[in-house]
Amino acid sequence: MTITVCSQAEAMRLAAETQVNTAVISITSTDENDVEFPENPHIQEILRLRFNDLTEEYDEEGIPYGRPLPKREDLNGLKDFAIRLSCDNLIVHCWEGVSRSGAVAKAICEFRGKTDEIRTGRELSPNPLVYEFAREELGIR
Repeated sequence: MTITVCSQAEAMRLAAETQVNTAVISITSTDENDVEFPENPHIQEILRLRFNDLTEEYDEEGIPYGRPLPKREDLNGLKDFAIRLSCDNLIVHCWEGVSRSGAVAKAICEFRGKTDEIRTGRELSPNPLVYEFAREELGIR
């Protein structure tokens, strides 16, 4: 399976253009609306996750971000989704396609234990807190 890690804008374009069976993990922040993907019969399933791209409650100067940190419960459903994957492509997106989506894609590759190919147009910097919670949700020790 090919796992494409990308931005929200790129995910919308890919979802519209795909000609093979594809699943999507759509990650948005707690203050964003769900992404509305174009109709495409090749999109088999969409898992919607909602959490912020934070690893700490406060910035370097001790000022609170004012948004909640991700919690393990934010990734509920990821394991069931990963087990059901039977498509050729998986699109994993967040706003920029670097941190939250990179963490989830990396954990899914480990969970599947297969030779999935991760494609990305930029260097990934997986959010360590999200990665830890994704691994826990997937039962990876």
